[in-house]
Amino acid sequence: MIERLETKACTNCAKSRRKCGKQHPTCLRCRNRRLSCNYPPPKPTSFVPLLEDATPSAAITGITLALPSPLDLYLPVIDTHSASSWFASPLTWAIDPPPQSLTSNPSRFSSSDFTRSLQHVFQWLTQWIKAGSCPFIHRQLYRTYFPPAIQSAYTSLSAYLHKTPANAGIVCTIIEGRATQLVADGLLDFSSISTISTTETLDNLSRVQALLVYQCIGLYDGDLRLRRLAEQHIPVMEDWVGVLMQQASQTLSFCSTPAFATPIPMSGAEEFQPLAPSPLGPDTFPSSHHLWFAWILAESVRRLWLITAGLQGLYKLFSNPNPTKPCMGGTMFTSRQGFWEAPSAGAWEKRCTERFAGLVRLTETDKLFSMVPKGELNEFARLVLQCTFGLEWCEMVGV
Repeated sequence: MIERLETKACTNCAKSRRKCGKQHPTCLRCRNRRLSCNYPPPKPTSFVPLLEDATPSAAITGITLALPSPLDLYLPVIDTHSASSWFASPLTWAIDPPPQSLTSNPSRFSSSDFTRSLQHVFQWLTQWIKAGSCPFIHRQLYRTYFPPAIQSAYTSLSAYLHKTPANAGIVCTIIEGRATQLVADGLLDFSSISTISTTETLDNLSRVQALLVYQCIGLYDGDLRLRRLAEQHIPVMEDWVGVLMQQASQTLSFCSTPAFATPIPMSGAEEFQPLAPSPLGPDTFPSSHHLWFAWILAESVRRLWLITAGLQGLYKLFSNPNPTKPCMGGTMFTSRQGFWEAPSAGAWEKRCTERFAGLVRLTETDKLFSMVPKGELNEFARLVLQCTFGLEWCEMVGV
């Protein structure tokens, strides 16, 4: 006879009569509330399996039921301060060099790959103007703090999308001036600050996103001055996104401590508060929202890196006969549908507990396809795979 043990709710959840996720070593509810999570000793159930049930398949079923939840498998937890380690640990910020098979065989790409990818990203930017979000600008990112740089980029792009033949010259002049001024202003310098807050990182993220908007307009439009300006800013864009990756990795290493302060929804509401000059303190919002915004910030930075690497890498490949380093390399990103699109912190956390987020390195395609069904890859993952491996390869593997 196989003895089965029944796992009870932790003492905190049982005392408050709340549903316990029963994750080990700490359940999700206790982790979010930074409580000490303790489980009572498990007791054998009264269930006695029949002899005919004692088959290899039945044994496997029993083992499967005893496995930890997906959250435990992909959110390694040492204590309640490391709930974000699955997406914010130093290892997750490493940049992987492009595989040798790609750098030695650039013929798998054509100029049409760049054109198609740029058009796709431009459609996303149009979506951002119309709906307030797109696959690399999250709808919650600027709900409480909308930095001036990204405001200017938003209005410039909106003017560009609605330009007419009569005012096209004026619009292009405005975009040229704003892009030039943005680069002249540069990123905020935090070299003398020991701890970088999320407000400062968010400000620099907005500047790099704004420059990407101007880069896409310049490379997309037929205006010679805008294209020349975009070409001049290619190394600037690469430098900026590299600095941003370093700053974000430093900031998010504190994202499970009280030092991490960021604009997060107030308790009891999924909508952000009106625009404010400075973010709310960490004690004014539930830790579930806190963790969600940390992930949004990390994922936004990584997606910005990958968009920059893909678009500018392809452009350099075809604009320069012998580019020294066309590809910047890849990084980790969330490839599965439903996480970026989650409407609330609660929905995002529920998604995390139910399935693997698909946070893998761009070079680990075998791991990606083994853990995420190809039909559940998000559209950002599909475009990044096309920019990295080519459309023919993506069609061959069925993505």
